[in-house]
Amino acid sequence: MEFLIISLIAFLTSVVSGMLGLGGAVLLIPAYLYIPPVFGIHGPGIKSISGMSSLQVFAASMFGMILHRKRGTVNNSLIRTMGLPITLTSFLGAAFSGLVSARMVIAVFAIMTLLGALMMLFQHPVQNENDFGNREFSRKKAILISSLVGFFGGMVGAPGGFLLSPLMMVLLKIPTRITIGSTLGIVLLSAFAASLGKLLTGQVPFLLTLTAIGSSIPGVYLGTSISHSLKSKTLRLILAALIIAAGIQMGYSTILK
Repeated sequence: MEFLIISLIAFLTSVVSGMLGLGGAVLLIPAYLYIPPVFGIHGPGIKSISGMSSLQVFAASMFGMILHRKRGTVNNSLIRTMGLPITLTSFLGAAFSGLVSARMVIAVFAIMTLLGALMMLFQHPVQNENDFGNREFSRKKAILISSLVGFFGGMVGAPGGFLLSPLMMVLLKIPTRITIGSTLGIVLLSAFAASLGKLLTGQVPFLLTLTAIGSSIPGVYLGTSISHSLKSKTLRLILAALIIAAGIQMGYSTILK
């Protein structure tokens, strides 16, 4: 029964991952933590959930990026420019996390997330959402954005993809579909680093993780297909709603603590 529940959670969260370009950990961790007990299943502990989620995010991000690339909605320049800074600064953020109040950092991260989502809702859409081509973007701004997202994400132990997406759309003026496809590539490096760390420290339940990864592949495929069948405006609205929900949840959990 435990493997069935894990499979269903992995599949459903991966549909969202493929559709919106999110690694999925923002959904995976609470889902793995709270859904199994509803069915009377003890489920894995938080360390095992963290390790399992890291590997699933890595696998789902890689497969999702490949699928979006085939449809021409991945920009390699964006990935190169933003991928390395977000990976390095996430390590720095994790290292400095013990020096400041966790509640304060999570509160700031939640506020940034909500503001980013609201800005995304009210932004003027890029004129041609489906044609990014070789259009230039500010590399300095891209590095700054990815560095800040990585640092704060590392401090709170949260994925940066759901904050990165609205900032790319609003501040870098990246079209919606390119943002979705490229975000998966940007978080891939940090997902790999996190997965390696979990493996080396023995925090990965292998059978459950293989089950989750196997179930996530068809979910990502379905999510990618849905993504490219929807209008860009619809994708922005769904993404904004999910990001707002994540920001509220983070803020609420902080208040409760």
